[in-house]
Amino acid sequence: MIDLNTAAEQIWLDTQADCPNISIEVLPETDSTNTQLLARGRAGDTAPMLLAAHRQTAGRGRHGRQWVAQAGDSLTFSLGLPLDLDQVPGGGSALSLAVGLAIAQALDTGLASLPGPARQPITLKWPNDLWCQQRKLGGILIEATPAPGLTAGQRWVVIGVGVNLRPQGDPAKGLDHACLQELGTAPLTAGQVWGWIAPPLLRAVQRFALTGFAPLQAAYAQRDALAGQDVALWRAVSGNALLRGAPTDTGRADGVDQQGALLVHTVAGLQRWTTGDVSVRLAASAPPPTPPLA
Repeated sequence: MIDLNTAAEQIWLDTQADCPNISIEVLPETDSTNTQLLARGRAGDTAPMLLAAHRQTAGRGRHGRQWVAQAGDSLTFSLGLPLDLDQVPGGGSALSLAVGLAIAQALDTGLASLPGPARQPITLKWPNDLWCQQRKLGGILIEATPAPGLTAGQRWVVIGVGVNLRPQGDPAKGLDHACLQELGTAPLTAGQVWGWIAPPLLRAVQRFALTGFAPLQAAYAQRDALAGQDVALWRAVSGNALLRGAPTDTGRADGVDQQGALLVHTVAGLQRWTTGDVSVRLAASAPPPTPPLA
């Protein structure tokens, strides 16, 4: 707690020029920082806010997946602010890509300030995962809700971030999860990493609202973990894509377009997939088909 509270004070100083009315709060424990900020927005508390938790008991990932953060294992925080995503040039659906890029760049900058050999850049798995050596280092969950007191078109947008700091307690998770400690650094604290990420994240979201994703396309391409890879795709049904059974489609990923849509060459031609439409995995790591019922 002391570590996160100390970081909060520095983050507040570092963000005053960009967002003088931001508030920053640290909770010892909560179910989910996203859930907490969504509730505050619906209650009319819509000033920009950063909320971090020392321990998170019911964090949520994409498609309802759970992210439980034990104290010290992960950094978990959320940023809430009013945005009119419909007015973003090119569309607001690429916000998760802009967020992921900002976090990856901030982590690389922070890690570069530490002693030790040069490290491979952190990569991005479309649409909302941070990757290290083709394993998940962190994730992003963006949710939006109407809220009282906002101007026409605005919604209360909550950006949840989780980053693994050290190996997970469950050995099975270690097979597909990475952590910052594996990069040869001395143990990093949640406050230290939060201080790296939060100010550039806020600035990146503010820029995205004005310019959209197109100016970020080239920088994203340099970190795109799926580009040129064979992938399997599962189409979402009612907002949920379950990664089991035969995939909806397969093909070779060909980067993202100026609106942040995933481009995949399939037998039917070039397909364009947007966030929320599909879940995607490298074909080599796709689960085996579900056997037929007897």
